[in-house]
Amino acid sequence: MRELTVTLDRNPVVRGVSCAVAAGGWLSLIGPNGAGKSTLIRAAAGLVPYQGAVLLDGADVRSLRARERARLFAYVPQEPVLPPDMTVEEYVLLGRTPHLGYLGSPGRHDRNVAAAALDRLDAARFAGRRLARLSGGERQRV
Repeated sequence: MRELTVTLDRNPVVRGVSCAVAAGGWLSLIGPNGAGKSTLIRAAAGLVPYQGAVLLDGADVRSLRARERARLFAYVPQEPVLPPDMTVEEYVLLGRTPHLGYLGSPGRHDRNVAAAALDRLDAARFAGRRLARLSGGERQRV
């Protein structure tokens, strides 16, 4: 990110943030409620307008089509709308949508990728459970 600024309803929410993350690295955003952490992430994902630049692998995300951007950058809102009858596995498979063809459905590779993600997050044990049956903490993990 280079000099990222976000203005919402004519109010500056994020001002001039610059940072970089090396391949395989981590970046933590720490601050009080209302400091703009989520807005910064939403801007980086291209979900809110911003000034400045967001680069992924050297490419400005504004030059990428939405599908290309979605393949490189995933965003999960703090309070997502969860379809109650959907299983955890089905919900995680939604993350594979940008990798599927038009009207495509997930195949073996997509299911393997989703299972690996559940394993990494210590959530594989929830795979067959319905989202409506999870506790609040389990939903946050998923």
